[in-house]
Amino acid sequence: MPGARTAGAMLAEAASSRSEELWFLSLAAGSLVVALLAVLFGLVIAVLQRIDRHAARTHTATKQIAQNTVALWTLEQTNRDLVAIRDAARGADRAANANALVAPLSAVTNKVQGWLGGSKHDDDKSS
Repeated sequence: MPGARTAGAMLAEAASSRSEELWFLSLAAGSLVVALLAVLFGLVIAVLQRIDRHAARTHTATKQIAQNTVALWTLEQTNRDLVAIRDAARGADRAANANALVAPLSAVTNKVQGWLGGSKHDDDKSS
């Protein structure tokens, strides 16, 4: 039978055809996986760039906040200095008031001692 094929030849041809189909199917699946990975990597890169932009904006805002708060720190130091000056002035005022009260009393004490005849302290001054 010249025109008839044998069962073995038909099986070999079917197996070869099946092998080609399996090859193309695996090639298509591999291409799909590579394309999917490329898309996913693209999305990851886009997200990372977005994060980088937001981080840069955050850094800029943080620097501006730091520059704006430096004045508050110096104002706080000025306030502490002014409180120290005020306390020193109050202390000096108290000392002046205390001296103002002591001076008339000293004068009165000297007059009374003069009426009584003086003191040894005055005698030491006169000699």
